[in-house]
Amino acid sequence: MKQVDYIIVGQGLAGTCTALSLLREKQTVVVVAGADKKASSEVAAGLFNPITGKKMVLTWNAKELFPYLLQFYAQAEEELKIKILYPKKIYRPFSDMQAQNDFWAKSTEESAVFAAAEPDNDAYTPYINNPFGGISTNFSGYLDVKTFIQAVQNKLQDSGAFMHETLAYEDLIFEKEFVQYKDIRAKKIIFAEGYHNKENPYFKWVPVQGMKGDVLTLDIEDYPLQDVVNKHFFIIPLPNGSFRMGSSYIRQFEDDLPTIAGLKEITEGANTILKKPFVVTNQQAGIRPVVPDHRPIIGPHPENPLAVIINGLGTKGVSLSPFAARELVKFLLLGQEIDKSVSVNRFNYLYFIQKKN
Repeated sequence: MKQVDYIIVGQGLAGTCTALSLLREKQTVVVVAGADKKASSEVAAGLFNPITGKKMVLTWNAKELFPYLLQFYAQAEEELKIKILYPKKIYRPFSDMQAQNDFWAKSTEESAVFAAAEPDNDAYTPYINNPFGGISTNFSGYLDVKTFIQAVQNKLQDSGAFMHETLAYEDLIFEKEFVQYKDIRAKKIIFAEGYHNKENPYFKWVPVQGMKGDVLTLDIEDYPLQDVVNKHFFIIPLPNGSFRMGSSYIRQFEDDLPTIAGLKEITEGANTILKKPFVVTNQQAGIRPVVPDHRPIIGPHPENPLAVIINGLGTKGVSLSPFAARELVKFLLLGQEIDKSVSVNRFNYLYFIQKKN
């Protein structure tokens, strides 16, 4: 029988950051992840952006999230000997004069740390439509998510800590002091399954819904900009000279395959933003896990403390995952109470309603 501290189910950004955070604290883990349950992280563009949404507002908890994510991923680069973190300015053109006025009217001392008026709007004008100027962000950029996840998986495999299979829930045995899966015993099991949480018999009552998104790869003619541009859709310059662009937002779907509707939505957006010709060279799609209040879901099952969840990172997985993993590790190792804004406890009433029915 193999004894470890934690079993982690799923290896998207949530599971990967949790595993790495625990390893840094000298904890032992086994990660169980199957190829038939594709994580949205595998196709994520990896953007982290403190000013989000059509209304261009400061992301929740930005003061804590963004400095920490830069530290977390920079440390991962050193540990894993990879290049994954690309800090970049994000240029956000205003859609109209009203949007410009609204942004500055709502600007605060805190938001000024993360965004300022772009001093050289004219530098962008030959390439994109920006008649009302724009802002530029700090603490922003993108993460090479695929390389990050694969590097952590390689590290786990090298130490015999990765099981490339889909967890069989029926093979889980919960005892008073441990949970057992096949020939592995652990103090707790952590479910980091993203959208696939809907299949989990222990946490399917948690309101994790799916939001499908397409992302395109483009070749853009005579386009030298190396900043990210975000005007409802993002355009990310990649090291190989191509560009990622997205994303669509599709609530009704049957699978995680790329869609014609997503291709149409993004290419129409590209035509409204770009002044230069472009060609679509690739299209991918994934299903993000989203929750009604757009906050992570972290913590133990209301009646089974050996079962723990980390989920609900949605469209902000790159920025939320390090923070969410840190909060979970503090709870697991130090007994620190999870803040109610991200605790699974805020949805426990749904479990008891389900149990009653």
